Amino acid sequence: MALTEQERAVLLARLDDAREALHQMEIGRAEVSLSYNGESVTYAATNIGALRQYVRDLEA
Repeated sequence: MALTEQERAVLLARLDDAREALHQMEIGRAEVSLSYNGESVTYAATNIGALRQYVRDLEA
């Protein structure tokens, strides 16, 4: 199913945020948080793999 322009814009914004969060962790930040639609997820260095998977999921 094709995405609408609005859905695509939201997805790309989330991907940009997730990539930036991953970058921050890669350069040593201990925790990062991502928030969308009133929900927040915090990733710590111990679960950087989950953040990497989230980025891959968004890219797909």
